[in-house]
Amino acid sequence: MSVTGWDDTESYTLRGAGPQGSGDEVVRAGGSSLLTRVILMIVGCTLLVGLIAMGVSSVLVGRQQREALTHRATLVGTLQASAMGQAVWEFDTRAVEAMIRGLLAEDPAVRSVKVWAASGGRGGHGEPLVALERPAGRAELTTVEKQIVMSGGNGERTMVGLLRMTYSLEEAESATMTALAPMAGLVFFSLLAVIGMISILLNRLVLAPLARLTRSAGAIAAGDYRVRLRNTRADEIGQLTVAFNHMAETVHDYTERLEQRVAERTEELRQSNEQLAVVNRQVMDSIQYASLLQSAILPDEREMARHLDGVCVLWRPRDVVGGDFHIFRELEDGRFLIGVADCSGHGVPGAFMTMTVSAILDHVLSEIPDSDPATILGGLNRMVRAALARGRDNPRFDNGLDIGLCLVRPDKGDLLFAGGRIGLHIVDSAAGNSPNAGTAGGTVGEVKGDAQSLGYRRSDSGHRFTTHRVELAPGRSFYLTTDGFLDQAGGTRGFGFGNRRFTAMLLEHDAIPMTERRTAFAQALAEHQGERAQRDDITLVGFTVSPAAAPAATPVLAAASAPDASSSHPVHP
Repeated sequence: MSVTGWDDTESYTLRGAGPQGSGDEVVRAGGSSLLTRVILMIVGCTLLVGLIAMGVSSVLVGRQQREALTHRATLVGTLQASAMGQAVWEFDTRAVEAMIRGLLAEDPAVRSVKVWAASGGRGGHGEPLVALERPAGRAELTTVEKQIVMSGGNGERTMVGLLRMTYSLEEAESATMTALAPMAGLVFFSLLAVIGMISILLNRLVLAPLARLTRSAGAIAAGDYRVRLRNTRADEIGQLTVAFNHMAETVHDYTERLEQRVAERTEELRQSNEQLAVVNRQVMDSIQYASLLQSAILPDEREMARHLDGVCVLWRPRDVVGGDFHIFRELEDGRFLIGVADCSGHGVPGAFMTMTVSAILDHVLSEIPDSDPATILGGLNRMVRAALARGRDNPRFDNGLDIGLCLVRPDKGDLLFAGGRIGLHIVDSAAGNSPNAGTAGGTVGEVKGDAQSLGYRRSDSGHRFTTHRVELAPGRSFYLTTDGFLDQAGGTRGFGFGNRRFTAMLLEHDAIPMTERRTAFAQALAEHQGERAQRDDITLVGFTVSPAAAPAATPVLAAASAPDASSSHPVHP
């Protein structure tokens, strides 16, 4: 067993091994910078410790040097004060100055010396007897004050002056740096030795085995799933080697059977896709045929055009089939019914509802062919509720419709309108003769339908819908639309198309022929919708019709049965 552990993790390859990784890949896998990072961390930590040690040593040594220099300054001051006593007593300025100059020449640490005579005061107050100084420099200064005394014959000591001496500590700083230089060199070389030893041991004990593991992992990543590592160690590296070998064995076992499993799953997916394609084709064929059936119950626009001065129909289900449809039924005396209906649901369920409602509407018209729209809606409401009664036990089953229906009577010069949550929009162009056409751009009015849907569980089976009478005036056009047009999200904020934008659209395109308005309306809706998906089925029917004879001037909108426009009494034509 190797002491370093390097030989304990030699890799080997089983017979029949897969392709070896390329040399560049192995180099990239094993060329880790972990050793460099570890060395940098060790260097950083040791340098930090060395700097802290040097800083502490600098503080301690500097303090000692300053204390020694301060002690020397005190001693020099004491000696100078003793030597100057006689000269100060005699006010011998030359002698005192000579002593001070000699002190400045002998001791470069002295920056200034001031001497006061006792008669001049003490403590540095008043004009000094002698004062000599030289530039202080940037070093820290310390001041020493000593009394100048004389001893008499009887042993008495008399103060004759004061000596104040300023000492520079620059010499202490230089001595500190001189004392620390050998220590710094010793610390630096010690750190280098420690870093080198730790790096060598770390590389051989930890990083080299990890590099071998990394290269082996790179070989597995390159497709050689039979690489294994020999291991006789019981430490963390040995445990990591055991885990690596177990992983390599698992990967090798899995890859041997992977192609077979992939082939099996691919075949299963292919068969499932074929079956789904067949089912999808059958469903789409059925829906396409359902679209043909739904189109069959819709009125022919060419047939509508023979009875109207102008007509445009925009029918756009959200899916291939939908829950919206429009109505046109020819009656006696040149009269006809025209309207739109919005059944619950979309797609196939909505299409079934349109077929059911259309059949029920035909049955209602066969029983009451001469009734006004309010009576027709009342009968339709009751019969739809009755037809769907068997599903009422399921709380999720609740179906019905919104509808707007007009009975157009050219012989009387008017139309009767009744609606369940669908209104009738009336546009009077500026060139028309309507009393409401007072502005240059024309006007738009709306006859609102009743706030009552048909056929739902919550619908009132006894509700009496309101009939509204509207004159057929020259230049006047009528529009019925489901909520899919008004609620379509679009614009930058995703708001619905809305009544205001709808009104502006009707006015903007009122001057073009009715046959061209469908394209204009579709373009306005597309510009608003942008890239957003269609939310609901959309149906819009617009038409113009002239009276058979010019009627007398009457109000534009009125309730057909009484002066009160909200009357719910049905009116027979």
